[in-house]
Amino acid sequence: MAKVQFSELWPQLMGLVPVYTRDGVNGTSILLEKNPALFCEVKTKTMLGRLCRTFLIDLRLAHRAYSHICGRRYAVPISLRPGLVMVPVRARTARVKDDGTRAYLVKDKIRKYLPEDRRSNMSGTRIVFVNDTSIVVPHRWSNVREVMVAAELVEREGVKLNGYLVDRIGCEVRENPDSYCCKKCPRRDLCYPEEE
Repeated sequence: MAKVQFSELWPQLMGLVPVYTRDGVNGTSILLEKNPALFCEVKTKTMLGRLCRTFLIDLRLAHRAYSHICGRRYAVPISLRPGLVMVPVRARTARVKDDGTRAYLVKDKIRKYLPEDRRSNMSGTRIVFVNDTSIVVPHRWSNVREVMVAAELVEREGVKLNGYLVDRIGCEVRENPDSYCCKKCPRRDLCYPEEE
């Protein structure tokens, strides 16, 4: 299978959803706004990492930074750029450990989310996208609302973080090469110990 080119697909990306095929392959359904969904035989979290690398963002650092912003350790929304905030929601029950249960949906492509009562004792939430397609997730409506509120906060505060990421020692790494913080960093000895 050809590698998915997120650099071309991201404007119409609606979400990355973990799915099982009929023959049991664990993969990712890539939901697109104007085209049919694509299937990739790679786990959803790996696909999210590839999407982050498209925007030169390290997923682990972004997860840590946005975790502090929204006060959540799990199901942390990730802001990749303005208008592209990935909202994690549980989308299925895993058959095997480490299969992955979370879908990552683009916040701006979600039109509404409604409580959906199933005939069994479980309740879920129907998420309706801008192109009138929808998915039902086994997540309570109140939990989806909490994650959406966290995504709003991450999107507002993420604008401040998207210009730079903070590494482990607290130095800012910026895209503009003229303004690397390590030239002015108060912890310069940790950044460039050989220069002293």
